[in-house]
Amino acid sequence: MKQLILLFLLISGIYIGCDIYPQDDYVEEYVIESYIVAGRNLQQVRLSTTGEAFEFYSFESTAVAGATVQVNLLTPNGTGVEQTFAYQMESPGIYTPSVAHTVLPARTYQLSITVPSGGGTDQISATTIVPGDFDVISGVQDTLVYQSSEQLEVTLSESSYPGRQNIYVFNTISLNPTEENLTPLYLDFLDFEDDEDKEDVLLEFSNTSSGLLNAGNFTINNDGSITVRYPWLAVAFFDENLIVATTVDDNLYDFIRSADVQFGGSTLSPGEIQNVITNVEGGIGIFGAMASDTIDTFIKRNPNF
Repeated sequence: MKQLILLFLLISGIYIGCDIYPQDDYVEEYVIESYIVAGRNLQQVRLSTTGEAFEFYSFESTAVAGATVQVNLLTPNGTGVEQTFAYQMESPGIYTPSVAHTVLPARTYQLSITVPSGGGTDQISATTIVPGDFDVISGVQDTLVYQSSEQLEVTLSESSYPGRQNIYVFNTISLNPTEENLTPLYLDFLDFEDDEDKEDVLLEFSNTSSGLLNAGNFTINNDGSITVRYPWLAVAFFDENLIVATTVDDNLYDFIRSADVQFGGSTLSPGEIQNVITNVEGGIGIFGAMASDTIDTFIKRNPNF
């Protein structure tokens, strides 16, 4: 079973909430956000601008209207345009494809945006290579007993990305994230006695992510597939869960790993932290590509606990 799961959100505060630049040097920039997924239709493009660090930020107040947006499928050798897909403005800052197009794996797509500005135009562009498609081919049972002797494993068919090993992200998404369904580890970790934001906490833990993982960390089988031993730590809730395997392009890889440093995922002092890597010309943000597959499994309580 395949489902489109949006795993990544562009957090504008990365740019406007960190002391990356002195405020006297602040210059407004365009911000884009769009993701394409192998085997799925083209998705929306979000276009806005940055705001100053100490001003309240909302997408609606910074949304950019009146832009001309298109996505180009480049020729296999990358020297020309094979097809062009126009977008229309659904609402200020939100642009959707005018026609449906199924994203092709292992192909290069280019986002091109023209914004009217002061009698002229501003140009924004970004390019991505879509990872090779893959499937979950074995390893996950329809029903598993929590922390039983039967190991939770996932085997993925062979995928590819030019010039490097695949980079994966695994998410476990609970379809019934209630306090009663918390696994013992998470139940002990969370204390709801004085927590007025229980629903928000449960929602936060309903989607656990592995972060970026290199394919070299897993068992590579003779047929090129990989097998992942899925840790029980990644399962926060009993009942029905989705396990989502995703392989990401260079744009998402660069964005996620550099954004993690901004949020304290490093021993660097603030003055040594580099800016988020965005791979966008004429602005900042993310035009990223991924391939993904999703399977459904039911996690039963262990009678020994």
